[in-house]
Amino acid sequence: MRSRTSRVVSGLISAVACLALLGIASCGDDDDNNNGTVVDVSLQEFTVTAPASAAAGKVTFRVTNDGEDMHEFLVIKTNLPPAGLPTEPNGSYEEDGPGTELLDEIELINPGETKSLTLTLDSAKYVLICNMVMIEDGEEEVHYALGMHTAFTAD
Repeated sequence: MRSRTSRVVSGLISAVACLALLGIASCGDDDDNNNGTVVDVSLQEFTVTAPASAAAGKVTFRVTNDGEDMHEFLVIKTNLPPAGLPTEPNGSYEEDGPGTELLDEIELINPGETKSLTLTLDSAKYVLICNMVMIEDGEEEVHYALGMHTAFTAD
């Protein structure tokens, strides 16, 4: 038979273990904990909505397609204005064109879907865009040229 003291100690150990497990379970994945900044981005026809800035360092862009078309998400390091990126003849962004550095992208985000992209950002200026080109009623629909871009700064 165990003593009252050993039962109390055993109970306390169990309680601490449960709290530790709850803490781990509530943390979620790296995108949702304190290992950087999470930036929520909304894509829809034809806008990119995001906060204007975040702290430099590890940044997770949590990108939701709130529109009806497929979209993509590109992070471009540049001092150029969002509407002033170099373009291809059809009006889409020229990847790694003069004055720009494409850091990474999420290629396809279906309507209603959320995807994440984690990058380590220097203190600098960036542009966030959708560079999707679709054929709509026999014509090219170039999302960047239609205004799917916004400025972003890491401080």
